[in-house]
Amino acid sequence: MNIDFLSLSLSLIITLILFIWARIFYKNYFTAIVIGFTVRICLIIINEQTFLFGTGDISDYLPYLNAFNQIGFTGFIEDIKPHAPFYTVLYPGWIFNAIGEQGLWVIRVANAALGVAIIAPLSWLNKIVFKKKLTQSQVLLIMFWPSWLRYTIELGRTSPTVLMIILGMAGLLGIVSSVKLRFDPKVQIFTILGIVFGCFLRTHYIVYFIPIVSFTLLSEIKKSKIPLYLRNFLYLISIFMTVVIVIAMLNVYQRIGAYSTSTNLMDLQDEVLRLAESAENEGGRSNYLEGIYPSNPVDWVWYLPLQAIYFTFSPMLWDVRSGFALGSSIQALFLLILCFRTWKKMKKNIIKSQELKIIFITLIFTSLALGAGVKNAGSAERWRFPSTLILITTTTSVLEYARKEKKNLVSSSKA
Repeated sequence: MNIDFLSLSLSLIITLILFIWARIFYKNYFTAIVIGFTVRICLIIINEQTFLFGTGDISDYLPYLNAFNQIGFTGFIEDIKPHAPFYTVLYPGWIFNAIGEQGLWVIRVANAALGVAIIAPLSWLNKIVFKKKLTQSQVLLIMFWPSWLRYTIELGRTSPTVLMIILGMAGLLGIVSSVKLRFDPKVQIFTILGIVFGCFLRTHYIVYFIPIVSFTLLSEIKKSKIPLYLRNFLYLISIFMTVVIVIAMLNVYQRIGAYSTSTNLMDLQDEVLRLAESAENEGGRSNYLEGIYPSNPVDWVWYLPLQAIYFTFSPMLWDVRSGFALGSSIQALFLLILCFRTWKKMKKNIIKSQELKIIFITLIFTSLALGAGVKNAGSAERWRFPSTLILITTTTSVLEYARKEKKNLVSSSKA
């Protein structure tokens, strides 16, 4: 069989599966999904001809694909390791093994399909938090968010990782907030798959799940009708358990990632700073806060929030050094405005809503944890995608709720 024909056939099969799935399960968003996927295919064609977005993804992932190709079909189980090797075993490695370099096109098409399929877990998350589906305008905003468009046509693991993380978050949030969902086998399966696959694709994304469990446990204790002294004791136990879980996860992460196995706090601090320094050295023209590090444990009080802000909203306009950076900066500024308007208009409702509190506390915790070791806007933009897409979804839903509430007040006053 001609390789070009096989590549085209696999791409058509992926497209057909995506369209059938969208038509059956997301009929209301079908047109947006088709348009979003078509635009991505056009961008893949343009990038193949012009290398508009560079060749960084090829140089990053081609060694893994070649290594998997040499292992063959009998030794791939031994190659299942966290991060890129695990991603390679999922599907890119098999595609590359089957049709060689022509498979790079098919891998991009598969990632583009997963990139538009992100609507599924985001819509589920929105139903859990706001009890309603995403609007067409929200779907279009997510579908055509410029940086998401760009990264979902690359060879890398951004698309499947973000999809799995948001799927796991939505499922876990549903389990802790709804008795009905808690005992639904499908929800349990989707949640486990999302957490396991998401964290094995990018193990430090475990930070997205720890706050949900911890905050829910503390909230349940607060609502319980037990004596104050016993409640305070349970608070201490819960906090202690959270610390133990975090340290255990750090240990697991370090071991399976072949990093230092120490859990000493000072060693962990040195490890974070080492990651930040290496990120700064590799950041090139997208670096931020260069040379700014904590010199003692007290400095972490200002270092972590500062890094978190830059992680979430970089590149800042004063750090822009290229056209792509300017586009990213405008997106980050737009997201900042959405967050500010959401807090200004609906802070009382956010405080009242248990699910929204969990979401925003999780995103803040994640920015603090992941931002500590990042020193360049390119890495920050890629690592924060779960947070970015969730922020777009939740802030626009809150603002839509505020708009309708104001409209109802105006209508009732006129009546």
